[in-house]
Amino acid sequence: MKNKTLLILLIILIGAFSRIIPHPPNFTAIGAISILGGLYFGKKYLAFIIPFLAILIADIILGYKPVISVYLSLLMIIPLGITIRHKISYFSIFKTSMFASIMFFLITNFFVWINSSPMDGIYYCPPNFIGFVKCYTQAIPFFYSTLLGDLFFCFSLFGLYECITKKKFIFINS
Repeated sequence: MKNKTLLILLIILIGAFSRIIPHPPNFTAIGAISILGGLYFGKKYLAFIIPFLAILIADIILGYKPVISVYLSLLMIIPLGITIRHKISYFSIFKTSMFASIMFFLITNFFVWINSSPMDGIYYCPPNFIGFVKCYTQAIPFFYSTLLGDLFFCFSLFGLYECITKKKFIFINS
């Protein structure tokens, strides 16, 4: 059990590293780390603490100041992993990853909209319905990257964990 916890921790740190290396905007493992933590940490407090700290450490290394909407999204995605614990399948991972991407998009862009100011220039989204629509419309390209990143990292990190713990390695003969 202790070895599996260390393995999950290592995989989450690998996922957090995706924020540090060069990558397309929003193509990171934030959603996957959150889902993985919820799914595999038996102790719920670890499911919340470890992914949170992994992203915080990556932000500190990058020199970013923590953005409340990103951390709030992360904490709201973790229960999605907890809910699929007893029914894990390719489809449940796919569905959960999609839902996590949508949640992240809705939460972070809502915060962008409510914190928008005229100093944002052409990205200013006034505090009305038109500004609300503008904010979410401008964010659509980032949503695609978030969705692709979540899907890629969910299947990569879950696959890595399952291959190592179940010893299901595929060898290709050349």
